[in-house]
Amino acid sequence: MSKNSINISLTDEDFSTVLSALLFSCSVNIVSNTSQEYQQKLFELAKRLKVYKPDVKITDIQFLREENYEDVTTQELLKEFEQNLEIISFENI
Repeated sequence: MSKNSINISLTDEDFSTVLSALLFSCSVNIVSNTSQEYQQKLFELAKRLKVYKPDVKITDIQFLREENYEDVTTQELLKEFEQNLEIISFENI
């Protein structure tokens, strides 16, 4: 991954959302609000950040492809980030 800097502007709310997501990702002792509204806020922020580097390769997480998804965001997430994420199936786990 490149060592280039990307400068972005975030609102206070966006900054808090990014910190929340990062902390949730690094500890099993952090719990989160799993409401659809919060999930959509995270997804919308991810799409806005992707604008700064549309070809970014996200290598530390993978997308688990299934036949049916339990939420409304997942299919849209796959469409938006398919070129940026490794797509795996249950057989690959």
